[in-house]
Amino acid sequence: MPERIMPGLGLRAFYDSGQRDWGTSLSEDLRRLSALVQGRATSRTAALPVTGTAGQIAIVPATAGANANALALWDQSPAGVAAWVYLTPEEGWQVWIGDEARHVRFTGGAWVEVPRPGVVLIRTLTATSHTLETVDLGSILETTGSSAVTVTIPPEATVPFEIGTLVNVTQVGAGIATVAAATGVTLNGVTGGSVALDGQWSGAALVKRGADAWVVQGALAGAVT
Repeated sequence: MPERIMPGLGLRAFYDSGQRDWGTSLSEDLRRLSALVQGRATSRTAALPVTGTAGQIAIVPATAGANANALALWDQSPAGVAAWVYLTPEEGWQVWIGDEARHVRFTGGAWVEVPRPGVVLIRTLTATSHTLETVDLGSILETTGSSAVTVTIPPEATVPFEIGTLVNVTQVGAGIATVAAATGVTLNGVTGGSVALDGQWSGAALVKRGADAWVVQGALAGAVT
C-alpha cells in the first residue's frame, strides 16, 4: 500500500515495506505531533536566539525576514546537529503563548488572539476604510482618526462569517464612522446601504443573521444613501 497523507495534521502513514526511509519520516511526524498536541510557544514577538534551549518552541515574529510566523522548534537538523526546525503553520492551528498567557490561532495568514470568555478584543482602525475580516469576529473596532472612516461588510463569498457573528464599531476619534454594505449584502435596520454613527463615542453592533444579511443597531445618525 503506497504512503498517503492522513487527515488533520497531515502525518504520513501506510508505507510500503522499505518506502521513503520510513524511520526518518516517522520521526519527523512524531516531532510534529509533539509540537502541536497541546501546542505551546514561549513567544510570538521575541526574536529567536541563535541558540535555543532543549525543547523550546517559539513562533517566529511576523516581522522576521525569514520563516515569518513559522513554529520554530529547537531540536536537531537532519544531520543530527542541534538547530531550529521550522513548521509552516496551517489555517486553524492554535498555540498557547507563554509570555502573553493566552491562546492564538493561525488564520488569514496571521496569528490572532483567541477571544477569552468575558473578554472582548479591541482593534484600532487607523485607515480611512476597512473591510471586515475574520480576525474582527467578536471584536470592538475603534476608529480613532480625525478623518471620516468607512467600515464595509463584505459578501460571504469573500469572507464567510457564520450566522450570529457579532462585530462592534465605535467612533473614538472625531472622524465620522460609517458602516456600509458591499454589493449583494443587505444591511437591515437602516434605509439604504450604509449608515453613519451618531458622533464621537457612539457605537453600533453588526450581527449577521442570514446569508449576506446583517442587522445594525446602536447610536446611528441616520441613513446615508
